[in-house]
Amino acid sequence: MTDSLRIAVLGAGYVGRAVAIAAAARGHVVTAVRRSGSGERGAGVTWCAGDFVAGPVDGMPQRLDAVLLTVAPSRTTDGYDATYPPAAAAAVALMRSSSASTLLYTSSTGVYGGRDGEWVREDSARGGTGPGNTALMKAEDVVLGSALPRATVLRIAGIYGPGRDPRGRLLNASALPQRGEYWVNLAHRDDIVAALLHALMLPVLPAILNVADGMPTRAADVARWLASASARDPDALVFGNAAERSRSDQRVSSELLKSTGWTPTFASFREGFTNGL
Repeated sequence: MTDSLRIAVLGAGYVGRAVAIAAAARGHVVTAVRRSGSGERGAGVTWCAGDFVAGPVDGMPQRLDAVLLTVAPSRTTDGYDATYPPAAAAAVALMRSSSASTLLYTSSTGVYGGRDGEWVREDSARGGTGPGNTALMKAEDVVLGSALPRATVLRIAGIYGPGRDPRGRLLNASALPQRGEYWVNLAHRDDIVAALLHALMLPVLPAILNVADGMPTRAADVARWLASASARDPDALVFGNAAERSRSDQRVSSELLKSTGWTPTFASFREGFTNGL
């Protein structure tokens, strides 16, 4: 891989926008596509508005080295089924037409489904019935079945960071499923960005990589820590909602990604909630 790459970021939302800006800051030539025009300018990135699933987007270079697919479903007109599989097919098509060598697709660790606290790794079977899981798995199959030599699915744990703060939800003890006795897996936005940029430069890319801080914690323990951190009595928290089951009660291992040299800056929710929001 060369030091400077021509990169297309498809779906420049919360993660995509951040990775586009970070990649440009490292000297890469970056074109980022958003579904709707936002007036975005600068940061060394060429910003384009358009629906890349529907066809070519004005401003897209003819030649690329890498495509990063970081889409999220529309809150208004499109659901998961209408977003993820077609976007994956469009990304593969762009790879082929632009002669790009690397495709990175950000999926979700939600595809593993609930596992009653079991550890899940990249070779764990997929499952679960959460919102969008079927569409996420179909999109993964498009990427992994493309026969492209450097097509990788990065399964991302619960995303948080500036502008996306989960503390209020996790501190709401009475609303937590299973009385909070399920595992929470998190990944800070900046660590996800670092993982994507790190994967771009790997000489050999695994087909699947989990991206998580690797420190799963039971939701009830997160709530107690948050209470203590805000000078509240953790023993006063009342956990209810026992009947509702969490859809993602598993512990996500990120050891494969860490073995390639990636290390999260926010090693657990404690560092992230203290310094990363």
